[in-house]
Amino acid sequence: MNEFGEESIGHETDISAQDWSACRQHLQRTHDAWASICGRVNLYLLIDTRGYQQLDQQLATMHGLRYASLWRETGLQDYPDVAPYLIAFEPESFAESDGSQHQLLRQIWQEAVPLHAVTWIWSPYAFDEIEAHFRRYVIYALPGGRAYYLFFFDNHVLPRLRKVWTTEQSQRFVAPCFQMSYRDRRADEVVWRNDESAYVSHDSYALRLSDAQHSHLLDLGYPDKLALKFRESMGSSLSHLSDVDLHHLVVGQMERARRYGIEEEDALSHYVATGILIASDFDEHPLVQSNLERAGRGDMTIDEALAAVDDETWAAIRARHQFAL
Repeated sequence: MNEFGEESIGHETDISAQDWSACRQHLQRTHDAWASICGRVNLYLLIDTRGYQQLDQQLATMHGLRYASLWRETGLQDYPDVAPYLIAFEPESFAESDGSQHQLLRQIWQEAVPLHAVTWIWSPYAFDEIEAHFRRYVIYALPGGRAYYLFFFDNHVLPRLRKVWTTEQSQRFVAPCFQMSYRDRRADEVVWRNDESAYVSHDSYALRLSDAQHSHLLDLGYPDKLALKFRESMGSSLSHLSDVDLHHLVVGQMERARRYGIEEEDALSHYVATGILIASDFDEHPLVQSNLERAGRGDMTIDEALAAVDDETWAAIRARHQFAL
């Protein structure tokens, strides 16, 4: 349920006309609720086009549509086919019509759930001001001057940022909006409401993170990096796991590995892969546990600890795990 007392749209990927009608009504109610409080309100969609085939070309053919790449005037401006685009939609696009904006909005919504690629933004401010605001966030700098691109328009990344940013940084990001919404990992709607009065800053603000924030952000993204690596390297052996389940399994195995002091990247990857392929609780076997504890003390490497387990023991671990399931 959102802040207006409405149920979230849900996360069904089997999109029907009835589903779209519910979404359209949801957008209309949200628009009307904010308009009744604040007057004019605009809907903007921030699109991560890495999952949308040729969306940049489609946008270029739409007469009268306001949109812009946030990578304009950056080192990535030569990649329009995978750029983040800010798009303005008129209130008429929610209506039952065959207009081009209506059709584009429906298309983006239909494809958005599995892609985690759309952020819905409600704001009283004009397009140019919102574009300028969010273009400030495509790059962040560290105290030493090193800079990084920031993919905050990816719905997997934005929740990590909210864990890393200070309260002031989070408020500054959402400041020109009434609310923003996006999909969490399980594709449920998350509404981020601005609890203060919306405003646009015209200063020369540039996002800076501390070294500790930067490290935390990388750590939060590492399970996704591992999950993608395993998906590519293990192929069909992971076909029974959804992306959500695989990520959950990776996070759990990383937590177990760190109980033994396993932090180094290759060792951590080896441990997690073993937990995925053999059994999530493989470390509870006495022989394995003893070896892992020795590895944690530095008496042997993680590779040596796992290689010292014979095939018969691995088979017993796998059988015990499958029986417990």
